[in-house]
Amino acid sequence: MNLMKGTYVLLMRLSTDCSISVGALGELRYEAGWYAYVGSAGNGLSQRVGRHLSVPSKRRWHVDSLNASCCERYAMVWKSVGPSECELGRLLTSVGAKPSHSGFGSSDCRCPTHLFSVDDESLKKLLMTANDGIISPENTIIP
Repeated sequence: MNLMKGTYVLLMRLSTDCSISVGALGELRYEAGWYAYVGSAGNGLSQRVGRHLSVPSKRRWHVDSLNASCCERYAMVWKSVGPSECELGRLLTSVGAKPSHSGFGSSDCRCPTHLFSVDDESLKKLLMTANDGIISPENTIIP
């Protein structure tokens, strides 16, 4: 079992506008397009990312509700000593991503959200950021 620590950005694409119920946050409206969610795994980075890429039926985190409606998903990962979730959120803002839905995924820190909408330009900049790999749903690392 891989018990590696790390952080990740889960990239998800919605093909249509929709409303999704997200636990205590209630019914949230989403526009079609790309979203980036920042997360971490104290241990088991591979398992956490694999869970998000496989779209689990049991919804444990805010991101599970959105992820279940997405048609495409990838994960960028940073192992062990990479940036924190909060630093990844600041990175997303610096490349032009827009904060989305206050309180989403950020109940254990002071960040306004851990979910961002990402346009084509900010997605290109994000993908050029140094990381330890981009993983597809087939668990293929994309160089």
